[in-house]
Order: sequence, then structure tokens, then C-alpha cells
Amino acid sequence: MHARLLAPLVLVLACAPVDEPDDGLDRHPVLGDCPEDMSDETPSDPFADCVDEFLPMGAGHGRESFPDIVLGPPEAGVDGNAGLDVLSLGCGGQITLRFAGAGVVDGPGPDLLVFENPFVVGDGTFVEPARVLVSDDGVDWRAFACDLDGDDPPRGCAGVALVQANAANGLDPTDPAVAGGDAFDLAEVGLARARWVRLIDVGEEYDPSGLWCSGPSGGFDLDALAAVHAP
Repeated sequence: MHARLLAPLVLVLACAPVDEPDDGLDRHPVLGDCPEDMSDETPSDPFADCVDEFLPMGAGHGRESFPDIVLGPPEAGVDGNAGLDVLSLGCGGQITLRFAGAGVVDGPGPDLLVFENPFVVGDGTFVEPARVLVSDDGVDWRAFACDLDGDDPPRGCAGVALVQANAANGLDPTDPAVAGGDAFDLAEVGLARARWVRLIDVGEEYDPSGLWCSGPSGGFDLDALAAVHAP
């Protein structure tokens, strides 16, 4: 059986129940906690510093720990399989996070790592993809190619590669060679740096059945963002 048709059942059973009915509607306000100007701030770590905007769809897993749940390092599950320290966006949901100071800086190879919680099912991997957009000023946005009609799982999207790093195993969450997650190179979109990162769930485009859009874990599940190169 195709991985798309198995995995969300596991996630729904594993996630904590919610009190609100999950009918796919946005029942929550736009949430954000970023200061107006963060350009002079010194980052305390290589991870996203705040959530600028959250546009959820449905009642998502991880909401009770928002925004901290997406601001720290990644927390991979056992053997790189799905961790539950994530925030579910819901199908069509989106979130925009910001980095302090210079943000994500273009350097050799990948510059940004996006961690979700895909996991292995049989010979495949269950994925809930998202498009990745970046901006240096919060106005001009550059989108990475996310090919939903090509290979399966789709290339160029977030939410595809297994996450390996967590606090217990000591793997460097900023090293693309060992951290897992999906790697993005700013040079591909013509930016020298990016202080804003936006993730837009494309689960229904990937699987038009909408089978996995219901329940608290529907849609892209964000674990963390990490800048690879220090300013």
C-alpha cells in the first residue's frame, strides 16, 4: 500500500486529542510575537527566533505549546521516524518565522534546514509537503521549486527527508550531512541572506483525496528551522 495511505492514522492516534471539532475551518486568530525590528539583535542560537504569522487550518497538534514548539532544535523520533514535538499547520495552513540579525546567510552548499516529521512505511516514506519561501525584507518573497507532479516523494519541497537530529543523540542540527531534514540553498533563489521563512502546506495538491486533512495532525507538521552558516 502506498505510504500516503497509511501514515496519518499513526499520527492521529499518537497525538493528543483536542476539544474543538476539526472540520477543516480556521477557528484561530493569526498569531505572531516578533518585534518590529530584529536586524540589530544577536541570535542566541542557529534556530528561528520568533513566529511572525501563523495562519492555521483546523485545530492542530502542538497548539498548546506554540510558539516555543517550533523555535528550538529539531526533535527526531526513534531512528529518524516521526517525532511528535511538532506544530501541525492543517491542509492549506501556513506559518512565517523570522531569524534575528542577519538571519540565514548564503554560503557554500545548503543554507537552511527545514525539519518536519516524515516517517518510513514499508519501502516508502509518508510525507506531508510544504512550499518554502524566503525573504530578506518580508516583502519580496522568493519561492523554492516544489515539484508535486514529478518524483514521489516530491523534490524541492519541505517535509520530505527524514529528520535525524535530536537532543539525545548529539547530532549537529546545523550539519546537512547528519541532521536530516530538507536542505535549501539561498543561491537557488538569488538571495544573499533571508530573515523570513514561510512554509505553505500543499498536502491537498499532493494528494487531492484530502484523506489526511482531518484530525489534529492534518497537514505539514513543523518541527524546527536551522541556519547552516553563522553570519
